Amino acid sequence: MNESPHIDYAAEDEISLLDLLQTIVDNLRLLVIGPILAGLLALFGAAYWPKTYESTAILKGEQSHATQMLTASVLDPIAAKLGYTSQLQTDEARTKIKDQVKASFNVKDKLLTLTTQANTPQAAQALAQDILAQTYLQTQPRDNEKLRLQKQLAQAQEREKEANQTAQLLKTKLSSAGTSAGSTSASEVAQGYAQMIAVVKESQASQLDTEKLLQGLDASALVQEATLATRQINPRRGLVATITALATGFVLLLFVFVRQALRNASQYDESAEKIKAIKSAWRKTLGQRPKA
Repeated sequence: MNESPHIDYAAEDEISLLDLLQTIVDNLRLLVIGPILAGLLALFGAAYWPKTYESTAILKGEQSHATQMLTASVLDPIAAKLGYTSQLQTDEARTKIKDQVKASFNVKDKLLTLTTQANTPQAAQALAQDILAQTYLQTQPRDNEKLRLQKQLAQAQEREKEANQTAQLLKTKLSSAGTSAGSTSASEVAQGYAQMIAVVKESQASQLDTEKLLQGLDASALVQEATLATRQINPRRGLVATITALATGFVLLLFVFVRQALRNASQYDESAEKIKAIKSAWRKTLGQRPKA
């Protein structure tokens, strides 16, 4: 009795690497020319995009100064100067300026980096200079705060003066005690002298901090003035063209494989019915009448 031949339908349905290679070769012109044309169009179009230039300034400061550069007290006057407030609401104008400004603080070297962006090198540099000028102004103490700091400075100076005088007296007393360093009196005098020296150093440190607050931030803190950019940072035309070409190539490759899969499936009655149903549903979605 002859056995009927066994057909391996799974093997027939399986897509081999040769099938994929054949599909790619058959559509090689589309897969090569399409991405190239898309990349060239993107390269040409990028030339007409708005250009962006960047200016950078570096100065000695604190984290509080970096934070202050992005506050309303600094940004609002600049937005008004640039004419943004005449076209936008105050909050919108402030946000627009803030999007062009970045301030970062490095804890290790105590350096603050200010970066600004604009559509011309001169505008980017001018924006950085305006940010710095407003920051200098806002860090200057005013009225009651200035009086409080002046009083604090005077107290620290008086405390240093008194501690110095006491230290000198204890030093003299310690010298007159001779070599009897082991006595209780000499030990107490030495301890008191050390304490007064510590008070002197603490007072001096306090005076330096207070003087910095009184002085505020100014141009003397600049390590690098706002730079004038010579090259644009955005858009990078080569990168835009490359990404566009790769994305187009991927889409076309996907399109080719899907189209080939539909062609293969249409050879079988059951698959053909499914494809017909999919097309009918798609036409209904688009509001088209199904073909008779």
